[in-house]
Amino acid sequence: MNEIILFWSTYEKDIDTTYDKWRNKNIRLSKFHKLALRSHAKLNNKVVLCKYQHFHSDEAIPGHFEYLDADTIFPAKMAYEALKKGHSIAHISDAVRLNVASKRNGIVMDMDAIVLRELPKLDSWYSSMPAKLTGGMAPKWEKSHPPLKIHDNSWSGKALASFPIKVSDGTKYNIEYLSLKIMRTLTEPIKKGSSAWNYVLWSIKEIIETDEQGKVYEPIYFCPLPAWLRKGNGYSLESPTRLDGKTELFGYKMPSTKELFNKSYVIQHFFDSAAHKQGGYGVTSEDNKTNDEVFWTNLPENCLLAQEACYVLGNNWREIIINKTI
Repeated sequence: MNEIILFWSTYEKDIDTTYDKWRNKNIRLSKFHKLALRSHAKLNNKVVLCKYQHFHSDEAIPGHFEYLDADTIFPAKMAYEALKKGHSIAHISDAVRLNVASKRNGIVMDMDAIVLRELPKLDSWYSSMPAKLTGGMAPKWEKSHPPLKIHDNSWSGKALASFPIKVSDGTKYNIEYLSLKIMRTLTEPIKKGSSAWNYVLWSIKEIIETDEQGKVYEPIYFCPLPAWLRKGNGYSLESPTRLDGKTELFGYKMPSTKELFNKSYVIQHFFDSAAHKQGGYGVTSEDNKTNDEVFWTNLPENCLLAQEACYVLGNNWREIIINKTI
């Protein structure tokens, strides 16, 4: 059984004022992240959940979950110093997950992913996410920025590399090297802008180019939702939805919800949920948990996220989530 490598820890500048406070803090999962974990449990997936902190004792997580202290991969004190410098915990997550996956030939996946069906049984595979195909910001797909290399020529490759990815014997050393490079970057002073971190997915793109055995999936299969809505919105929350199979944005034809449930292995929500505080729909802070309940109470029945919740939990999904039995 392939192991899926996840990571979850938090950092709040005003609360985690010392290393000991940060390291010994009890953390919680949002209802959305619990839904994501329930999607793994439903499929009997084996999950390795890496973390630096402790989950609250009342956090019941079902399924085949192994907890791994991330300190054994990237020392906690170094991680904390990186956070104090201003580095994102998302990049620490990348370093840890990639390193663990390189040791176990695992699947690197985000916590913001709802799994709909059994994952491909291939030694090596990669995801892609929508790129703008038209408009002033669309890539030109020229020599300096070619499409993803699709070795079987099954599609154009005009998309962006993304997680999840499946590591194999043929790629594990390159993946380990990438994780160590990220760790080195985390020890350096922070640089402004995202360009300093672009190399992570660019490196995945380079690994794809050399991995002739690896299959690269079109966006519909793992990352079908584009990232083109302003903060606070999300295509998975819209009602009525533009996920109708007809709407085209920047040359990308938005899939229908029916197509998503028929084709997608995973629906990534990292853009949607990143628009909400603490990286999860509805959550604002430890002291204001009611906002999480209000969010799920008011979630439109026919939006994509509600349909996913129903798919994972059944027709009484709203009751399960709101009554905290998730």
